[in-house]
Amino acid sequence: MVKVGFIGTGGIAQYHLSKLVNIKDVKLVAMCDVNEERAKKAGEDYKCPYYTDYKEMFKKEKMDACYICLPPFAHEEQETIACEKGINIFVEKPIALSMEKAKEVIEAIKKNKIVSAAGYQDRYLDIIDRLKQLLKGKKVGIVLGYWMGGFPMVYWWREKKLSGGQAVEQTTHIFDMMRNLFGEVEEVYAQGTSGIMNVKVEKCDIEDASAVTLKFKSGLVATIFSADFLDYPGKAGLDIFCEGFSIEYQERKSIKIIEPGRHEFIAVANDPGMVENEIFIEAVKTGDASKIRSPYEDAAKSLEVTLAANESMKTGKPVKVPYFNIKEAFCKDILDK
Repeated sequence: MVKVGFIGTGGIAQYHLSKLVNIKDVKLVAMCDVNEERAKKAGEDYKCPYYTDYKEMFKKEKMDACYICLPPFAHEEQETIACEKGINIFVEKPIALSMEKAKEVIEAIKKNKIVSAAGYQDRYLDIIDRLKQLLKGKKVGIVLGYWMGGFPMVYWWREKKLSGGQAVEQTTHIFDMMRNLFGEVEEVYAQGTSGIMNVKVEKCDIEDASAVTLKFKSGLVATIFSADFLDYPGKAGLDIFCEGFSIEYQERKSIKIIEPGRHEFIAVANDPGMVENEIFIEAVKTGDASKIRSPYEDAAKSLEVTLAANESMKTGKPVKVPYFNIKEAFCKDILDK
């Protein structure tokens, strides 16, 4: 039996809980949330103790794994304390707001031999395996990525010091998928624009839209577009232009292969969230993490690319990756205000 606790019981936690209740040998043993009403409800719903202080939960409850499902700004010592206690961790994205924090957690994971995973469920889509097969050995000319959508009205999303901004908190799924398909990034250049949502939404200081150009170590060039001001249906995905064909990936929906005189449409046929959770739980049981497609350390590389995009938007200059020193926050001037 794998004993599981939760820190954070909001929307993304409920997503994972809905999967875990259908996985054999999982026992939910504790719920924690700073919102006592929400913590209590989660405890009642899943018939386990609830807490408002994660340190108290760790002192009183024994668990094999802990899901850390927090807003970006709320990551403190949750991960490192869990690691020190030998508790395996599943951390929702974005995993941190600084490389300093991420590297502290990576060190704790390695020191204590912890199984880790991050919440990039798109890596577990069945169509991604097919997409990788289609791209293997092919010449990719250029890639466009996009996350064009509306504005989440939670209080913390509108302030960059709390959310990291759209690239870090939301479009990170597209950045991560590009890394998953095309390897590591060596340089980032970004520009952002504002003037819509900061007029409509109080205390909003994040961009309405941005364009981020990535240069990969392979030489490939790609651009990712983000927008958060739409009040109509948007879209998210990738357009991959190869020699002789192109592929349109609609996030969590389908891929379309376009060749001269032929189109092929392949829809998603699996539940990536269920697969992601099943693989994590199995890794906790066996100690074999080889099937986890997004361990914490890999997720930190996606974080770094999005933080580099923020840095480039701030300075107007290209940013080399890896860039950030372990002792520097991604926007120290903002955090110090």
